[in-house]
Amino acid sequence: MNSESVPNQKSAIARWAETVRTEHEQADRIRSDEPSSDHWKKLAHRFAPATREKAFQDETFVGVSRYVRETDTVLDVGAGAGRLAIPLAERSKHVNAVEPSEAMQARLVDQVEDWGLSNLSIVASTWEEAEVEMADVVVCAHVVYTVRDIAPFLRKLTASSKRDVFAIVFEEPAMANYFQLWKLVYDEERIALPSLHELKDVLGEMQIEFDAEPLPEWQSRPFADMEAAYEESLARLFITPNTSNFELTDRLRSVLEASLGSAENGLRFKWAKPHRPWLVHWNA
Repeated sequence: MNSESVPNQKSAIARWAETVRTEHEQADRIRSDEPSSDHWKKLAHRFAPATREKAFQDETFVGVSRYVRETDTVLDVGAGAGRLAIPLAERSKHVNAVEPSEAMQARLVDQVEDWGLSNLSIVASTWEEAEVEMADVVVCAHVVYTVRDIAPFLRKLTASSKRDVFAIVFEEPAMANYFQLWKLVYDEERIALPSLHELKDVLGEMQIEFDAEPLPEWQSRPFADMEAAYEESLARLFITPNTSNFELTDRLRSVLEASLGSAENGLRFKWAKPHRPWLVHWNA
């Protein structure tokens, strides 16, 4: 049943925008202080490729690299610390990495230097404001979830590609493993951002023909120790420790002590489930 057959049913694009808006409103209401100008400052260290060998074994990289030729230019939108941009630079002519976060940019620069790359350029900008040349392949991994105006975002991805466009998204909300922690700390349900199913609906509504391929499940890296879990959870739950919220931080520590279990080389939430990423592909 399509949206035109049901009176007053919102379009997929409108539903996406409303979901992102309400999620942001919940986060703003919960925050203990003003939002940071760089959300990724405390989290960037978890996003760089671990080693050269593991970078090339990354299932998302393997999936995308099948379409990338040595003579291709690549545009990585929301490149983060370089999980895809770095190994893709090894397999292509040039990579433009669009990344607005200064913390992520710094990690990316370190990776470029460590790998000795000379064919990767960083565009310090949001995608909406970025001015870039067209590329043969455009990649956008785990970025769309928080984009309120999704249609122009996707149109720009398509318009910037000469051949292939890839959006990598999770089957379930990216922060799903934090939902139970959120409820235990705040005693309310966390609003889930859009993910794979909503993206499919939007692409269909935009009349973009696509194919979607499931990638192998993977577990996020475990926390190194209890303090690392606490610091990351502060960021994920928008808590800034100060004299006015000792009760909240104490509750978080108590919940973490009861909720974390041993994992390989660290700790993980007892309820944590693997993530299932999907490779969504369409032609420009």
